[in-house]
Amino acid sequence: MTPEKALSRYVSDYQVDGVAYTRHDKGMYWTDDDNALYTGIMLGAMSYRFAAHPEKGLDEVKRCLRGTWLLITATGTPGVLVRRAFPAELEASFGMPLYAEQDRVVELRDGYYYQLKTTRDQITGVLFGLACARAFVYGHDPVVDESIRYQIAQLYKAIKARKWSVSDHRFRAHGTSAHKLDAPLRLLLKALAHSVGELDSVPSEQWFYFVKLFTLHYNTRIQNAYSHGLNAMCAHALWLLRGHHKHYRAVKEWMSIIDGVVAEERNPFWELLLTFQLTPAARFRMDDSGDDPYTRFFKWNKYSKELSARINTSGPMIDYMVCAYMSEKWDYES
Repeated sequence: MTPEKALSRYVSDYQVDGVAYTRHDKGMYWTDDDNALYTGIMLGAMSYRFAAHPEKGLDEVKRCLRGTWLLITATGTPGVLVRRAFPAELEASFGMPLYAEQDRVVELRDGYYYQLKTTRDQITGVLFGLACARAFVYGHDPVVDESIRYQIAQLYKAIKARKWSVSDHRFRAHGTSAHKLDAPLRLLLKALAHSVGELDSVPSEQWFYFVKLFTLHYNTRIQNAYSHGLNAMCAHALWLLRGHHKHYRAVKEWMSIIDGVVAEERNPFWELLLTFQLTPAARFRMDDSGDDPYTRFFKWNKYSKELSARINTSGPMIDYMVCAYMSEKWDYES
């Protein structure tokens, strides 16, 4: 299956108002609560698609920006990111109200359900997507430019007002310990803000030089490849925005640390993000034979149930597309 065919299937089966979802074995939309993260990855993939194939236009980028816009405006307080949002009219397709009864913080506003308790995972994905959009799409369409600028500005204002936290519109973190942005994510958000004129001075993070970047940013002992991925996305986004912060050398050092671990896993997606070359293991094509084409490809999801049926999950479909389009668009400079 070509990337374009995969894209067509993904858009028709897995996106709702631009937000990324998976599917139940019963055909219902499903989530592991990381839909904002997946939506950001999809925005990154479509930004690379445009960079590689500008003749295909910006429709898919706009679709994904619609999704990230919904996720940062659903509460009524612009810039407050939610984990997912979907139309109330599709309640049955999303398993409501059962989902709300499973200790999830779900609210309803203006015809959309949205879920709170946002963590670093979700903001990492969204900032990755916006960084790719800023690097490869910005400057080609005034409406798209304004959407990118608005979303970055609102995220920056809301998170800064919450003392670098992704707590909700009522300033609550709902008991999660992962609501505070650490030095790499703060720097990424500030670099994005600087890139659209929201921040005048080139940002710097005092602690960025000193934090144990690989172990502090995410708990890799617990989450393994999932954490490597979050680190890799943040590092890659900072590298794309290297003209908008003061820590180019520190980012390169961080990337080399992550790369050493990724090399042991031989994970082509992370190898692509960090070493900027398509490895032999990544040169593959999806097919409809029923065989799992993702073996050793993208160990993103933490749940064995998803890993056993990867062909039907949002993660691998998005991963395939971002990897494929990145391999076509090399715009890296040392």
